[in-house]
Amino acid sequence: MVSPATAPMQVRVSEPCPQEIGSADGVSNPGAGDQLVPPQPLAGLICRYAPPAPYNQSSEVPAGSLYAQVKLSRQEAVRLAGAVDAISTAAPTGTSSCPSDRLSASIIAFSYPRTPDFDLWFKDSGCETLDNGRVGASETGNPMFSDAFDPLIEAWAPALP
Repeated sequence: MVSPATAPMQVRVSEPCPQEIGSADGVSNPGAGDQLVPPQPLAGLICRYAPPAPYNQSSEVPAGSLYAQVKLSRQEAVRLAGAVDAISTAAPTGTSSCPSDRLSASIIAFSYPRTPDFDLWFKDSGCETLDNGRVGASETGNPMFSDAFDPLIEAWAPALP
């Protein structure tokens, strides 16, 4: 279980990504179950937001602003949802070390027939995490995070340098 967001953000696949992340600190999916994302989405959307200075090396993209928006086809969305589903939601154990946290986030949305869109909050630097507002997963001690999920995100919506 994850702590509920105090300022959740809602993204819809049928609309453009919000231009700024503002004070959002997560997502909320009423009725979310024990898995990170339901299977077999119809489409998807990746919204990536710029980190603050000094981590943001781009003078053209203000902190918290949208820098990448990628619509996913059904095939891509199903592939990404499968990679997310393969990530363990078990709490990491043992000692770990994380790379520098750039304080950036992304939102990944999936659309489904006859149900509301489903959003994921992706803390995309440092000890990366992924959550749906109810359950979450950490990159720490979770090879499917770095072996399957991260490469798809980086291929389709690369992080700012």
